[in-house]
Amino acid sequence: MKKLFIILAVAMAVMSCHRKPEYGFVDESKYKLVWADEFDYQTRDQLLQNWISANGPTGHTLCSRWPENVEVGDGTVRLVNHKESRGGQEWTSGSIWTKQVFKYGFYECRYKYAGASGTNNAFWLVTLGDSPEPAEGKRFEIDINEGHYPNEINATIHNLTDKPMKSVYDVFAYDDIDFSKEFHIFGLEWTPEEFVFFLDGKEIWRAKNEIAYSPATLLLSLAILPGAGEVTDAIDGTYMEVDYVRVYEAK
Repeated sequence: MKKLFIILAVAMAVMSCHRKPEYGFVDESKYKLVWADEFDYQTRDQLLQNWISANGPTGHTLCSRWPENVEVGDGTVRLVNHKESRGGQEWTSGSIWTKQVFKYGFYECRYKYAGASGTNNAFWLVTLGDSPEPAEGKRFEIDINEGHYPNEINATIHNLTDKPMKSVYDVFAYDDIDFSKEFHIFGLEWTPEEFVFFLDGKEIWRAKNEIAYSPATLLLSLAILPGAGEVTDAIDGTYMEVDYVRVYEAK
């Protein structure tokens, strides 16, 4: 009996070590969880049952993006930068997006930035390029955060229908935070009336919703961009690390 008790105690301790803390700041009296990924995968193939990976060059960045740059393990997913020529570009990185589309609700992602300037660490929603024009509103992109190392948050709403593209945005820099050192939670409340952006449960910006009334795809992406800071070989091997993504709808 004593031996059995010891075995059970050890098993419970191991399970406890692998159980994720209940992070998050959503108002559960108002919202219910409808979709989540905690990234408890053993292989990339398991991840790609729920996500689609970029698989080629991207003209607006300095990097091509490939499934091989998406790594899983220890309950997180990592989008990894490499200094390598592939797809006609000198760098490679990673980008994934959901097979499912979403609409109004509360969105949270807990992640760390790649630890080098020149990296764009993004959590965002978009009506993809082959999506039909919505019956209401416009095609759009909502950048919940396009983060630039070490301390910058960029929250942006793009109108993708009108030409030239129209955008509203705000930029935040935090002198006391290095977003590559620790995980932080980036959030968005999206309603028919407005967008409210959050950092670690605190509102940082809000804007009126005048375009986004149709479902959108959710993306996690890492890119190398001159606009994100100086591009140097220090980028090689850095990664954006994501602990979880959660989507809530109003009750």
